[in-house]
Amino acid sequence: MRESYCGLCDDCQLGNPGFLETVTRLKDYLDQVRANVWLHCFPGQEGFSLAEFRKGLEWFLAHTECPGCRNGRGLDDCPIRVCAQARHLDHCYQCPDLEPCDKYALLLVQFPDVKVNLRRRQIKFKAREYHRKLEGEKK
Repeated sequence: MRESYCGLCDDCQLGNPGFLETVTRLKDYLDQVRANVWLHCFPGQEGFSLAEFRKGLEWFLAHTECPGCRNGRGLDDCPIRVCAQARHLDHCYQCPDLEPCDKYALLLVQFPDVKVNLRRRQIKFKAREYHRKLEGEKK
């Protein structure tokens, strides 16, 4: 199971059956194309390498299982990962300083909802913790 501190792995398409089916179908279709026959229609910088595109599709099909940064993948020096490990947190949504955290600046460029999703998980986490506390007091 893939897990990350930041929550990005929750929405990752790597290994998603629908995504893999689409990649497979596209690769199979492109395997029927002999050459970049359409490249002459788009001179200059508009072209691309069909071989590199195929290589990218093959990469997706060969890398369907990523364990996430909590289980050994990702960047060792990721500021989010370093912080969560230093605070002994399983997930960033457990952090009391999530709202003002500035370690997400790079992720927010590509994934603008990452912190919003974490805040939702944080609210659910706090509610569960509160209900557990109430249950303990009843006993």
